[in-house]
Amino acid sequence: MLSINQVREDLRAGLARLLLKHEVPGASIAVAVGDDTACAAAGVVNRRTGVPAEPDSVFQIQSITKTWTATLIMQLVDDGLIGLDDPVRDHLPEFRTSDLAASARITIRHLLTHTGGFEGDLWKATTEGDDALQRLVEDFVPRSPQHEPPGSRHSYCSAGMAVLGRLVEVKRGMPFTAALRGHLAEPLAIEEIAANADEALGFSTAIGHMVYEGRGMQPLPMWASMPASNPAAGNQLSMSARALLAFGCMHLGNGRGPGGKRILSEASAKAMRVGEVAALASPLYSKTVGLGWEVHHGGAVIGHDGGTLGFSSTLLLVPEHRTAVAVLTNGGDFRGLQRDLIDPWIHRAANVRLAAQGPVLRPSRSMPDRDRYIGVYGVRNQRVTVSTTDDGALEQSISVEGELADTVDRAGLDKEPSTARLHPVSGDLFATADSDGTASGYLQFLDADHDGRAKFVHIGGRSLPRISA
Repeated sequence: MLSINQVREDLRAGLARLLLKHEVPGASIAVAVGDDTACAAAGVVNRRTGVPAEPDSVFQIQSITKTWTATLIMQLVDDGLIGLDDPVRDHLPEFRTSDLAASARITIRHLLTHTGGFEGDLWKATTEGDDALQRLVEDFVPRSPQHEPPGSRHSYCSAGMAVLGRLVEVKRGMPFTAALRGHLAEPLAIEEIAANADEALGFSTAIGHMVYEGRGMQPLPMWASMPASNPAAGNQLSMSARALLAFGCMHLGNGRGPGGKRILSEASAKAMRVGEVAALASPLYSKTVGLGWEVHHGGAVIGHDGGTLGFSSTLLLVPEHRTAVAVLTNGGDFRGLQRDLIDPWIHRAANVRLAAQGPVLRPSRSMPDRDRYIGVYGVRNQRVTVSTTDDGALEQSISVEGELADTVDRAGLDKEPSTARLHPVSGDLFATADSDGTASGYLQFLDADHDGRAKFVHIGGRSLPRISA
């Protein structure tokens, strides 16, 4: 059982030490256990200036924004303005992907569960104004390849969240950011929130840090590595950990905010945390995807992570224990911090582990059916090449492409492909190994063409189609 006193002691005694251990420049943390909360910050928001991180400092939350967008959509459901199984085009007639027939079948539920089947990593810059999201959805989403039929399976889709954000704009008659403020931040009494760099300047704001060769951990040369064109997926939204915690506590309260104010219906709050589709290449424990939330261990824990160059964050909820954990960082080894600080809290609260160490992998070996896997898989921003090593095993080489490559360039970071040996786990599931030989990441090959070769590789939550032999 987790107590708020235990959390406070862990933060007092260990937060600064753990940031040093994992080379995290700064962190903001807020935890709720029942009606009690604890907040703490340590490190700096910017190593160049040395300004200390404080509980009111704002950090980019990145893809955790998707849970806010999903909540705005469920408010529309509560108001009778949309239905989850309505085709998107019933409400946004201009919506389409590259496949007109598939576009007509894509529903709001498909977008919430990332099962629309079209390419999702669309980070094209449009404008800096209130029409940024509209331009993305109307000018660029129509070019998104439709890789699979709607509803086939989960593949992470930020472009789908852009469409949902545009739906919010149309139904509320206001820009997405205004809807987020008016329908969520203000009812939750959240003030430490910024939608862009201009607004972030009003706060003690964190900048992301990355490791540069020969210089170590350094601030990025820009505050926002992602363009302003997709606020619904989380490109620039920033807030303090205690602001994020207020949002999480509303969900723990089944839609009630400060003073018991109804912000989301109880039915919608509960529906959002029911797993609807399986998450692939996730063998360590049961993980599914609900209406905006990731659902762990059959609903014992729900949450969402966020990350981009220099920022990592998480929001985790344990509904049965009325526990919420919000952690925001601006660089370093977030995975190590999660393993040492966050996961023990979740284990005490829910008796499950989210950061369990992977198994020790058996030595990679020559694959008798390796031709099934060898090839190049890719989308506009990422390419994965699977080939054989000199001893007949498999290895992957991952390169950045498109807008992601441009972002890496602007950050002054190395664009060299990362290469790792693949170790068989079971069937078409493989893993890469850490230096100690334990599994560090998983990928799964899917389907087969007429020659028996895999048609997709699922990695990082995304299904990448084969693009060449």
